[in-house]
Amino acid sequence: MSLKIFFLSTFLIYNLYAENKAFEIVISPKDIVVSKYYYHFENKAIWIQNNNQIKDLAFDLINKIKQDKILEPQINKLFEFEKIENLLEHRDYLSKNRLIELDLLLTKTYHEYMTYLAKGIINWQIFLDELKKIEEKDEIKAKWAKYEVRKNFITLLKKAIEKQDINLAINEVNYTFPYAKDLENEIKRLEEISQSGGYITIPETKTILKKGNFYPQIKQIRQRLYQSNDLDSILCERDIENCLEYYDQTLFTAVINFQKRYGLIADGIIGKKTIEKLNTPVEEKIKTVRINLERMRWLPRNLGKEFILINIPAYKLKFYEEKEVQLKMDIIVGKKRFPTPVFSHRMSEIIVNPYWKIPQTIVKKEIIPKLVKNSDYLENENINVHENWDTNSLKFDVSSVDWNMYLDNDLIGTPKEAPMRFIQTPGGTNPLGRIKFLFPNQYSVYLHDTPEKHYFTLNEKTLSHGCIRLERPFELFEKIILKEHETNFEKNKIIQNLEEKDFKLSKKIPIHIVYLTAWVENNKLQFREDIYDYDKIQSKLLF
Repeated sequence: MSLKIFFLSTFLIYNLYAENKAFEIVISPKDIVVSKYYYHFENKAIWIQNNNQIKDLAFDLINKIKQDKILEPQINKLFEFEKIENLLEHRDYLSKNRLIELDLLLTKTYHEYMTYLAKGIINWQIFLDELKKIEEKDEIKAKWAKYEVRKNFITLLKKAIEKQDINLAINEVNYTFPYAKDLENEIKRLEEISQSGGYITIPETKTILKKGNFYPQIKQIRQRLYQSNDLDSILCERDIENCLEYYDQTLFTAVINFQKRYGLIADGIIGKKTIEKLNTPVEEKIKTVRINLERMRWLPRNLGKEFILINIPAYKLKFYEEKEVQLKMDIIVGKKRFPTPVFSHRMSEIIVNPYWKIPQTIVKKEIIPKLVKNSDYLENENINVHENWDTNSLKFDVSSVDWNMYLDNDLIGTPKEAPMRFIQTPGGTNPLGRIKFLFPNQYSVYLHDTPEKHYFTLNEKTLSHGCIRLERPFELFEKIILKEHETNFEKNKIIQNLEEKDFKLSKKIPIHIVYLTAWVENNKLQFREDIYDYDKIQSKLLF
């Protein structure tokens, strides 16, 4: 028999069947999605067995949701657990109608939880509206692409019931980001610290603390680093008077490890910034971890057998093969005014000795003002002016152009249409350096070399207009090209020859540009600065 659903006023009546008997349950139309489940389950109860006993799978589902560290703070707001648990507590005395009501509640809970796993909990449209406000107020074009899992939750539930394992459904839609589960486990450890009173507070100091000296704050710093497992013991390494206040080598190593975990300058010198991070409340860290776990649910679930992962706040690129990091390097990302977008794509092309086709926004805001001050600027920088983006197109003679007429207006054109295009030749001061990696996208972002290698020595690397500069680009080129063409290349010969050369990739490589301010690496919890203030925005929406 088919499921009978019909409207009565603003409600729906469900005729469901348990032990071949029909029972009517009246629920709101907003829960009509559950009707699809019962249609595919032949109108039979899903979570209740023929003997009116609740299946173990139902309890497994409830326990799994309660253990979800992202949803934990607001779990009772998201699910009707109070009602469900009341029914479960009295399950041996429930009428058939109440049993069916419980079945419907469990189905609804399953569907809602799978939806959260697939999409995340933050209202995505509200977040995009917040980014739009930033663009309108500060002219900052912040872009973030979200990827949802498209799986049939009903089919997954049938599989879970058949194998009596709810994880078979949950694991199909939950995050697959490297070490995501390790990050989830860190919440439990941080919560234990919170419940025991939180981190010990380090007193402020007017001077920096250096190894080999006595300071009263060192005793508290020892205790604090012991709390976070950066220090194995608070004991001194040698027997001297007031040794707990002595900054010894063991503590020095622990401080360096702590500084590395926070992306600070790892010099072992304890200054204002290090103490500030030491004094960050553990509750704030728990929130940060939850935000980053939520972000992992916005990523594609299949990252690829080999893929490139770029973490913007960490200023780091990693090349993965079979879940192992094969190459790692520093990167430079967009300034706060020109944030690097967050999205995934596939690398399809590598160009050696590239021309730089200068974006019209940079021409308008940076090059025109320089030309007004120095008419030889284009010649000095090897920039030619063409009729279009084709490097072989007509080249204009601009020696007699009065650039003042293009200052502070739109006469120079827009990204879509312009009377002239500015293109810098390979080599020299070309900001793309000698190589760029393309994955054509709506944001016009790519990876590239840079002649300004000294920027990689800086601790904060937000210096570009949105594209990503690589510390050692030819190592990435080697990694990709040797796999693709199985041939060696002569780097010096390529550098000496300024001819542009294009390498098309037959096997496109997934590239994921992410924004993570907390993650686990080498079994250590890492934190980084919220360089684009996304943590602040998303924290308000998540909590």
